[in-house]
Amino acid sequence: MVPLLLLWVGFRQREASATSLAAIGIIAAVGVTLYAVRGHVEVGPGLLLGIPAAAGAVVGAVLQQRLHPHVLSFAFAALLAGVGVYLVIT
Repeated sequence: MVPLLLLWVGFRQREASATSLAAIGIIAAVGVTLYAVRGHVEVGPGLLLGIPAAAGAVVGAVLQQRLHPHVLSFAFAALLAGVGVYLVIT
C-alpha cells in the first residue's frame, strides 16, 4: 500500500506510512470483530501476536519521527528489496 500511496497518490513517506498503518488497524478491528461474533477468536494466541505487534507499531512510529525522510525512504526500499530477493529464492 505504501508504494502505491507514494507513487500514484503523491503522499510523502510519513503520510503514506501513517495512512497504511491506520488502514491496517481498521481492517484488523473489523476482521477480529467478525470472527469474534462467530466465536472463532482464540484470545491467548491473539494476544501473543497482537501485543508485540502493537508495541512494534508504537516503536516504529516513534522511530519514524526521528529519522530523516531520505533515511526512512532508503530503509523502506531496502526492506522491499530484501523481501523481493527472499521471494525469488524461495
